[in-house]
Amino acid sequence: MIDPITAASLATSAFTGIKKFIEAGKSVEDTMMVISRWQGHISDFAWSVKREQKKSLNPFKTVTFSESASAEAGKIFALRKKLEAQRKEVLQYINLAYGKEGLQEYRALVEEVKQRRQAEVYAAAERADFVKKMMMLVPLLGLAVYLIIFIIKSIK
Repeated sequence: MIDPITAASLATSAFTGIKKFIEAGKSVEDTMMVISRWQGHISDFAWSVKREQKKSLNPFKTVTFSESASAEAGKIFALRKKLEAQRKEVLQYINLAYGKEGLQEYRALVEEVKQRRQAEVYAAAERADFVKKMMMLVPLLGLAVYLIIFIIKSIK
């Protein structure tokens, strides 16, 4: 899947598109399509940060990090704050275009789509990770069973 920094840069480019659409006087519907693309990247960012945090380490791989924990935390913090500021600005645009009721409807739809997306897309990615882990585990278990049988036969 996508890493947090890539997701944040995609969200920023979509946000730049939102600003350009508004400055160019494009219709609200056209601008909402760009906002929806931006919202997808925001969701990818949040999910990828969560996934990076719960990623398990490979026991056969040497653990090395390209940067310090403070540097990584600083990057994620800065990206979160940047995306939060973008979110506030987008909500202001929606409020200006559709009013308070439209903003509430938008927020409700965002929550609905988040739940549906997590249930479908992200669950599929987690299943794929699980299958990869099982594909590594099954041959190891087969080898262990073979060794046990071999040891028992050699004792007799």
